[in-house]
Amino acid sequence: MTVIMEPLTDPAGRPETDPLTFYIETIRQNASGTATVSVKRVDVTPVDGVLTTPDLDPGPTQVQWRGVRYKIDIPDSDTSVRLWPLIDAGWPTPSPGAPGFVRNAGGIDRMEPVELADYSGHPKVPASLYLLF
Repeated sequence: MTVIMEPLTDPAGRPETDPLTFYIETIRQNASGTATVSVKRVDVTPVDGVLTTPDLDPGPTQVQWRGVRYKIDIPDSDTSVRLWPLIDAGWPTPSPGAPGFVRNAGGIDRMEPVELADYSGHPKVPASLYLLF
């Protein structure tokens, strides 16, 4: 079971007040293989702008927030996890060649292929990902 915990704000930085709803569309076996998870929705209202869910069964889930649905995959974690990385990981992959085909989860500004033999002498640029071949 996993708890999702994260501060939520509006664009002005004010605490979020509307509830989020976590649910699955079709019944499934729970992560431990000992029960069936129902389609009952779990509404969670942020307190002082902080979302803290009850323990949620790991696996494919959807979250609805202000009328928009996001597909997420809840990991099995003994510690709380953030909501944003789950939403970000659930975005559909753009078609090949479209901008954003490789999703940047943060911290990378550019990618550059470099031959392995040249890598040690190649100038390194901060926030770059080097693909060695």
